[in-house]
Amino acid sequence: MTTKATGIDENLLGHLREQTPGLANRVHLDNCGSALQPLAVVETIKEALELEVAVGGYVAQEQQASALEAAYGALARLFGGKLSDYAFVGSAVDGWTKAFYSLQLTGGDNIITAYNEYCSNFVAYLQVAKRFGVEIRVARQADAGGIDLEHMASLIDAKTRLISISHMPSSSGEINQVADVGRLAKDAGVLYQLDACQSAGHVHVNVEEIGCDILTGTSRKFLRGPRGIGFLYVNEKARSMMEPVVLTNQSAEWTSKDAYTLRDDTRVFEAWERSVVNQLGFGAALAYLQTLGPELAFAQISRNAKNLRQKLRDIRKVEIMCPRSAESAIITFNLIGQQPSEIKQKLEKQDIGVQIASVNHTRLDLEPRGIESAVRVSPHYYTSEGDIERFLTALEAL
Repeated sequence: MTTKATGIDENLLGHLREQTPGLANRVHLDNCGSALQPLAVVETIKEALELEVAVGGYVAQEQQASALEAAYGALARLFGGKLSDYAFVGSAVDGWTKAFYSLQLTGGDNIITAYNEYCSNFVAYLQVAKRFGVEIRVARQADAGGIDLEHMASLIDAKTRLISISHMPSSSGEINQVADVGRLAKDAGVLYQLDACQSAGHVHVNVEEIGCDILTGTSRKFLRGPRGIGFLYVNEKARSMMEPVVLTNQSAEWTSKDAYTLRDDTRVFEAWERSVVNQLGFGAALAYLQTLGPELAFAQISRNAKNLRQKLRDIRKVEIMCPRSAESAIITFNLIGQQPSEIKQKLEKQDIGVQIASVNHTRLDLEPRGIESAVRVSPHYYTSEGDIERFLTALEAL
């Protein structure tokens, strides 16, 4: 594979599509939900599962130890930071909650988030607010879109313990100004947790450039790996301020009858019993992206998003639900006279996959705008012009 910063040419696109079995008869526009896996990932998973069938899980893990270890290095190469700062977890939410609940929050502390925060994160804020008396402070949206950074800065005080936001909301195409937030956190000496579930594999993400202390992401979305595995990045500074919320025999060594010693890396958050098959599949997905070239992939995703967003605007009865500043490959819209769930069902009958964004996913963003639900589409780098035209033709026919 060759890289070219401006995007993917037709020959390479054809090769990528041939290597994606799910595209044989389907238009897949739900990549921010779960993308289609390339053959390299599928074959890795099959071989790993077959080895477990042949020799048992423990022996299979031992025999594939080098490939499992290589997957940590693949995360560090793609997202920056040290290899020892990464762990594999059951999902992005699993990693996010393990890190968040390991912070030593007490009554009177406050955490700062943003108006477009994701539901699974916000319910965790609500729980610590109820349980410990922690205050939740929400930075509002700027007039031009994105986080109002001046307002966020005004919310920080001596009792602020964490700034925690999502890089991209799942229900609109906004991309939050994560590096600017990182500078606010650094200047205030506050920990910074970033949910990169939608941005990993979608846009350039580097923990050092962003300045985040904690980063989480998933395998199944734009990184094109299997479901049931994610990753967690926690740097040394953040680890020193945490008490892991749960311990396992992977997290700590039982050194005497009534004592244990914690690991000193982020794998303290891992479980011994986890899917080796999924970790190998995720590693294969990371390697596939590196071979293609991450910047090439990101450029093509952006190009497809811009193309699809504009063409949706040109359809008379389509109402774009994203803010005008939205630029990511997550696009939400409604069709006048049709319910989003009906549109999804009708398109699915034509082998066109879309998804629904609901108010209960990002309530603080959608509820004030009067949006209960919307159709959500998310092209990938393997999305062709033919895919887009087939989708638009079907949509207009509704």
